[in-house]
Amino acid sequence: RPDGDAGTGDRGRLSTMIRRLGLHDASLLRSLRIRALTDSPSAFGSTLDVTLQRPLADWQYMLRADGNPFFVYEVGGHVHGLAGGFVPEEPGIVHLVSMWIDPAHRGRGVSDALVRHVIEWAASIGATRVSLECTEGNAHAEALYVRHGFRRTGTAAPRERDGAMEFEMVLDVTDPLR
Repeated sequence: RPDGDAGTGDRGRLSTMIRRLGLHDASLLRSLRIRALTDSPSAFGSTLDVTLQRPLADWQYMLRADGNPFFVYEVGGHVHGLAGGFVPEEPGIVHLVSMWIDPAHRGRGVSDALVRHVIEWAASIGATRVSLECTEGNAHAEALYVRHGFRRTGTAAPRERDGAMEFEMVLDVTDPLR
């Protein structure tokens, strides 16, 4: 879905789009996760070491057609952000995961566009709620999610790998006032 000016003609504007990664993007997803974990290791439940050890086949499996989607924000063929949707076995719920924006492109609306896209995708598959975990103290991330209607649920727990507190936020996709 285009998310901005899609032209590349005489005006010199680059095409901007959000797209779902496909099987052929396994190396790109791996590279983005490495960049994200290198840039913001405390923002994720996973670690750089675990990510570096995953074989390409794992990344390909994640990107299979019937798998959970990962979306990227691209400008002129360059990726500036990543977000994923995870569908657990619990019906009606989608988890927003792996949210990361390249530091040089923060504050430019990339994160808002990706969050909107995941919410729209969730609604399109019939989800009624989108949930996520946010690390305590990550005020920028929390403010982003609040802008889109997410609210803290009151559920929080220490992250297994390092004890950092993560709190749950949820959005009611069916709420017409969101």
